[in-house]
Amino acid sequence: MTAEAPRPRAPFPPIGRAAAAFPPLQGSAVPVAQERWERLVSTVTVPESPGEVWAALTDPARVAQWLAVCRGAWATAGRESMLDFEDGEFFWCRTLAAVPPRAHGPGRLRLLWRWVGVGPATAVTWTVAPADPMGGAGGCTVTVVEEAENPPSDWRSWNGMGWPGILDQLAAHLRTGTGWRWPWRRVGPYLQIPLPVPPYRAWQELTSAGGVQHWLQRSTGALAPDEELTLVMGDASGTVRMRVTRMVDAAQEFPSYMPYLEFELRRPSWTAALGGRLWIEPAGLEGSLLQVCHFGWENLDIADPVTERKLLTGYWTAAAGRARTLFLPQGAPVGPHGWSVSGAAAQPGAVPGMPDGAMTGMNGMPGMPAGAMPGMPPGTDPVEVREFLERAVGELGSAMAGVLCALGVRLGLFTALAGGGPATPGELAERTGLSERYVTEWLRGLAAAGYVEHGPDDGRFTLPAAHAAVLAFEGSPFHMAPGYALLPPLAAAVDEVADAFRTGGGVARSTYADGLFTAMERMSATWLDGLLTDRWIPAVDGLLPALEKGGAVADIGCGGGRALLRMAQAFENCRFTGYDLHGPNVRRAREAVAAAGLDGRVTVEEADAGDALAALAAKDGEPGAGGPLVLVTLFDVLHDVAAPEELLRTVREALAPHGTLLVLESVSADDPADNTGPHSTVLYATSTLYCLPTALADGAPGLGTLGLPPGRIRELADAAGFGRVEQVPTGNPFTALYALRP
Repeated sequence: MTAEAPRPRAPFPPIGRAAAAFPPLQGSAVPVAQERWERLVSTVTVPESPGEVWAALTDPARVAQWLAVCRGAWATAGRESMLDFEDGEFFWCRTLAAVPPRAHGPGRLRLLWRWVGVGPATAVTWTVAPADPMGGAGGCTVTVVEEAENPPSDWRSWNGMGWPGILDQLAAHLRTGTGWRWPWRRVGPYLQIPLPVPPYRAWQELTSAGGVQHWLQRSTGALAPDEELTLVMGDASGTVRMRVTRMVDAAQEFPSYMPYLEFELRRPSWTAALGGRLWIEPAGLEGSLLQVCHFGWENLDIADPVTERKLLTGYWTAAAGRARTLFLPQGAPVGPHGWSVSGAAAQPGAVPGMPDGAMTGMNGMPGMPAGAMPGMPPGTDPVEVREFLERAVGELGSAMAGVLCALGVRLGLFTALAGGGPATPGELAERTGLSERYVTEWLRGLAAAGYVEHGPDDGRFTLPAAHAAVLAFEGSPFHMAPGYALLPPLAAAVDEVADAFRTGGGVARSTYADGLFTAMERMSATWLDGLLTDRWIPAVDGLLPALEKGGAVADIGCGGGRALLRMAQAFENCRFTGYDLHGPNVRRAREAVAAAGLDGRVTVEEADAGDALAALAAKDGEPGAGGPLVLVTLFDVLHDVAAPEELLRTVREALAPHGTLLVLESVSADDPADNTGPHSTVLYATSTLYCLPTALADGAPGLGTLGLPPGRIRELADAAGFGRVEQVPTGNPFTALYALRP
């Protein structure tokens, strides 16, 4: 038999590869963000002064009369404390800033707090300001702002109605001096328990048999409608019986489709059942918020309800911690009984009931429990890490936007966009003579940051009018463009400043680029051009007529001569001398004086002002008899000089008997811990990169940009022999002006 030749096989198509390019007809869209931010604002006006209100808000003994008992360092920046309502519920607080009201600004108490210590943190800011700061009618306005990220759905109604009541309690206490605390409440305890997984997954684990036994400490029974469970409350608190009266699963009930259950609790000492509700909500894209609340205390008819409330609050607070451990990745057994929730050997995807990688986040790193992520300190909360990471990325984005703004200021892009109106990248490039490709990238970056707006219909970019007032118009009192021009020269000095960190030495002014000093001068121009001669000098009693009459004026640390020129143009009967130790500044000031045609009345000297004024005082008359100067100015200089007290003493001796010294410094608090927020951050950064290192290079004590708050100014003035120190309103929140008289 002859073997038959094998038949050739028909070509077999590569179905697997072809199918990969032909996905099934199914949904592929996924949510990428579900974040929201909410703010509640409530206010009340009271007849008391800001100082009286501040005392009632920050004195623990006073707070206990109208709000809650303060335990710990209440209203102390950087410290934690408790607002205890003495019924088991409390706010755990961390004070971020506590700045008392002053003549130049309102009082501000800012803190983070967590309900019973385990709820999501919200930010609360109290502001105490004069009710009529210009009219002098007295009284003050108290405003409280609470801000929350992904709050529960009823947050706006619960807290929104609660804040007016709290303010009314404060107002009643101020009016009568008596206690107006919240009455004993029929509702509560109420807890919010943040969980690091989405709500459906969390609910499934929490209501499973194993989950109920762990976090609710069930000893008998099952979590099911009309079933009764016995829950162990704690070592000395006994047990409580729970009966589920209603249980709604996920996707069953409109409008939220969220699961919940209603239940009753009974204790041997209670005459009736206490109502309760347990429910869950989404909190952003990856988290959820479990909530529990009780009601119906008035039905129990028990002798000591407060003690029972405290026991129940303690039980649920402990249960919150146990609930969170259900979602920690489990490592290999490490304990003596073969169990572990430490995650010491955890692997990605080890969360019970969750698929591999379900906790992945933060640039793809697995979501690990406290202390388990490589390179992170023990006790680290991944949720808090993610929250701070989001903040850090946001601030890094702001820093990068600042660099883009520095380019826009230097190249005139903001001015061209504001002056010529909306433009495409090509149109703006044509206006400025710049490369269209670079302009395109710059516009896109600032559109992402929200500085400019992009019109999708015509492709044009717009600088909104409010933004232009800050970025493009130098005559605007809100002009901040020179602030961005500070960034490149300050950043260029980082290497030298880093060396100074290591040695403790200083950095010479000559190290810094000239652009830094011109940017500083432009920053000062915002108030020197519009406020110095029109508002500040007239606000000092007797100074305006003295200058109109004529006399000698000295400006110490005159920089490029901006203040000299403004005063010389306003007061034609005066002679002016500017002093500066930095040669390039002196050259620029002399050029500006010559360009203004003021050579005859204005001179600029590259000299130590202390030596020059001492010689002037000695030449003018007998020691102690006073000098020839009607006005001396120290604008943003005193914190940098080598011997502040000695210089002030020399100035006092050089002043005429009725002369005036004007000292301009940055607004700062007497307690450095109260210098918080973006404004203080900018000034501390400037101080670290310039003021401190240059002052140390000059042999100065290195007070820093925020080193002369009101109390320190008065101390120096008293030591130098000045008889009066008055703070002059400046009309802006960044500067503090002082008038010192012999």
